[in-house]
Amino acid sequence: MIATDGSETSERAAEMGLEIVRLSGGKATAIYVVDILRLSHLPGYTALPGLSKRLLELMQKEGKEATKHVCEMAGKAGVACEAMVSEGDPSTEILRRSQESDADLLILGTKGRSGLDKILLGSVAEKVIRNSRVPVLLVPGKRI
Repeated sequence: MIATDGSETSERAAEMGLEIVRLSGGKATAIYVVDILRLSHLPGYTALPGLSKRLLELMQKEGKEATKHVCEMAGKAGVACEAMVSEGDPSTEILRRSQESDADLLILGTKGRSGLDKILLGSVAEKVIRNSRVPVLLVPGKRI
């Protein structure tokens, strides 16, 4: 299972993950999680139902595009791929879906957040590593 958010770092993770899948003769599942919790904290989200619906639609569209891109990469590599867009807390959904699908490996990118930001904000990658029952491969972003 390859988690994507459409970023350059997650694309790098997808490249590495797809090579592992290709070499092992497996199948890839690309997952994008629409972060509902983050949406609900936006100003006006609950007060303006039309805005909340539109934002959700935009994020779902972004998720479909991101997972489609990973599956297109998979096709070029000769790898079978399934796209999945889920809603909820990203780390929780990634963990839940990886277990439900009996994934052999969970692959995701990290921007390498460190220091006070990591302590205060946490990160999807850190939560996944701490709680996953599936082996996890973290792929760092490019160094500047």
